[in-house]
Amino acid sequence: MATSRKVSTLTVITYVGLSLSLLCLLLAALTFLLCKAIQNTSTSVHLHLSLCLFLANLLFLTAIDKTEPEVLCAIIPGALHYLYLASFTWMLQEGLHLFLTARNLKVVNYSTFSKFMKKLMLRVGYSVPAVIVVISAAFRPSLYGTPARCWLSTQEGFIWTFLGPVCTIFSVMLKCGDCHENWDKLTWLSFWILKTKLSSLNRDVFTLQNRRMLTFKVMAHFIILGCTWCLGIVQVGPAALTMSYLFTTINSLQGVFMFLVYCLLSQQVREQYRKCWKGVRKTKVDSEKYTLSSIAMSDAPKHMIVSASL
Repeated sequence: MATSRKVSTLTVITYVGLSLSLLCLLLAALTFLLCKAIQNTSTSVHLHLSLCLFLANLLFLTAIDKTEPEVLCAIIPGALHYLYLASFTWMLQEGLHLFLTARNLKVVNYSTFSKFMKKLMLRVGYSVPAVIVVISAAFRPSLYGTPARCWLSTQEGFIWTFLGPVCTIFSVMLKCGDCHENWDKLTWLSFWILKTKLSSLNRDVFTLQNRRMLTFKVMAHFIILGCTWCLGIVQVGPAALTMSYLFTTINSLQGVFMFLVYCLLSQQVREQYRKCWKGVRKTKVDSEKYTLSSIAMSDAPKHMIVSASL
């Protein structure tokens, strides 16, 4: 009874959270794709990350329980394996880009460096996960899919074809910038570099940035895009149930957090939203004026006929 209630509650949390995340990820992707004024290397990374997470969450939500036929239940976990690994790869590149951007703000040819990074990220973001999935499928194709769910089997340690790269990504992000001990050091080092570089470039530039908001965004990046997945790995022991609820709740709402941090809390994005909203309202007003003028013109002959008869 308790077990079924637990499964039911986690299922509801998963479906509600992922549904909200899908909506937010779609809005975020459209924002990064259509708003030309904000497009740069950073928003390009955000776009690809949003698309990978959107497709992964959509596939998980609609097909994770489709265990029949067996061929389909082997293709689905293969696709999920690729999409989630691609998401993690883009998460890693997001963190590295943040750090490298902070360190290279003084570089004279930073725009050229940024273009090079954009091309490199695109290749790495999709090719590395593909290589891992192809090798995994070539050696153990039968372990894609289980009788209960269309996910990777835990037999023969096959699940580590997913957990292994994830742990590697965590290790790289922890060691980035000579930060070997914890997330806080990387967060505060990135913030310190941003503060130092921006201040040295132009005092007015940094005064335009709210320190608390900048710190929040740096910390939110590592918490949302990395630490939440750690909860899924540590679901063992007496705290397994609590960790399971935390992991399911926070991870299913990952898309919502991303939309909040990268769109709603971005002044530049909010300005684009205001411009779009003003454009929509102007179009609506112009349409209403045109409709009223058309009605007036169509009614004009009738009044002329009546006045003529009088």
